[in-house]
Amino acid sequence: MEIHLVAKDELEASGIRWVVESHFTGINLITWKTMDEFEKGIQKQQPDLVLLDMDGWKNESERFGELIQKYSIRWLGISSERIFQTAYLALQFRAEDVLFRPFSPTDLIKHIQQLRYQIRNKESNFTRNNIEEISSFNIDYSDLLLNERNHESPITMVAFLTPKSQTLPLVYNALERNPFTGENRIFVLAEFILCVHEAEEELLDEYNAFLARWKEMMDEPLAIVMKVGTPEETLKNIYQQTLQLTRRIFFEGYDIILAENEQLSYQEMDPFLTPLEQRHWIEMLEKRDAKAIRDWMESEFLTFQKPYPDPEIVRIRLTSVLAQIRRYMKSNNLQNASWEVIYYDIFQKIVHDPVIYQIVQELLAFTTSLLLQGNEQLQEGHRTLVEKTRELIESNYWDAGWSLTACADALRINKSTLSRRFAAESNQSFRETLHEVRIREAKRLLQETDLHLDEIARLIGYSHQSYFNAKFKQIEGCTPLVYRSGL
Repeated sequence: MEIHLVAKDELEASGIRWVVESHFTGINLITWKTMDEFEKGIQKQQPDLVLLDMDGWKNESERFGELIQKYSIRWLGISSERIFQTAYLALQFRAEDVLFRPFSPTDLIKHIQQLRYQIRNKESNFTRNNIEEISSFNIDYSDLLLNERNHESPITMVAFLTPKSQTLPLVYNALERNPFTGENRIFVLAEFILCVHEAEEELLDEYNAFLARWKEMMDEPLAIVMKVGTPEETLKNIYQQTLQLTRRIFFEGYDIILAENEQLSYQEMDPFLTPLEQRHWIEMLEKRDAKAIRDWMESEFLTFQKPYPDPEIVRIRLTSVLAQIRRYMKSNNLQNASWEVIYYDIFQKIVHDPVIYQIVQELLAFTTSLLLQGNEQLQEGHRTLVEKTRELIESNYWDAGWSLTACADALRINKSTLSRRFAAESNQSFRETLHEVRIREAKRLLQETDLHLDEIARLIGYSHQSYFNAKFKQIEGCTPLVYRSGL
């Protein structure tokens, strides 16, 4: 087995060599100090595994990714920066995993052992089957969507859902690298990734481990929906049941695993407010009774029990509530550009947001802000809301614990309303503005003082220097050290 190590830190490279050579026999470990040396080396001898110091090669990540894809190389990342960008690069270029410093030698040994076992098992299977096709697990898209075909053995279908469609390719890459028990096939669909298994045992434990690893790497919401079928059911029927089960995410949210074997049914629900309910809503609005509105909304939409109603019926009922708010706005002359932007945004959230709890909270924030502060919010006097917010940012950027919530409390406005209005009126989000102010102050300190980067990060509101470095480079295009050296 051949392993290539690409690292600039000679001391760490020596330590890794000692760990590998003291625990394994039959492994040839070659170290490279530059990407050019590594590229020439793999042209002569393709390694079974590459260990890459990701911090040392950020500017050449695209080049490394091309080499990995060209030579189909497995690789393991090493990094000191436990941030989203690191995990994103690892998944984008299909790393086996990322070891974050300080990592245990046991973790490195475990990965090498697993890979060596997979290589030996693959060679054994190839020898045993010669040139015959190894798998007869030949399920295709047409079996899920068109055909009425059965499968000889039990089938488990597992759907993976995220609120952001751009995260799905990362889920796909993570699934392809995961060594599941038994045969499986992965299907890419419009709203989720589907994994079909020719197995029904032990999968729940494997997916619990997969979800835990995903959260450690990405910290992005992910829901896993499992449906176990029987040989008597067609693949299309099992898929349709899986599709129905994914709709429960609307009520139960993300970062969970839903496993259901029973037929699903929906609770009956009137999609529209009755005349009595409409009158009650207008009364609550006219009285500006925020507590009554919150109690009604939470009782109506956050207390569902299985069997749940159809999510689309719930969305229609929410728009029926929004219609009453619209009536109130018209009768009280609360119609101008700012309110129209917010109103339209709420309507889009009702139609498209994947989880009901988030929709209800947004609708309540909009309604209670309208009730409690009314039209005064739109007429901020001689200072606009953006000006007041920027003033507070300038006064509090140094506090690592200060946030949108604290700013909203100081302005006596709901944080969701503040976030939407600030972004709409300044063409920049609150967080982007906060980071720009912090980095502007960092540049001043880098120019005028000899303070260490740790101290500068602390003074401008960052708890960790690595995060400060990442944000500085994102905004300025270079690291703080490079910026200081160029002065």
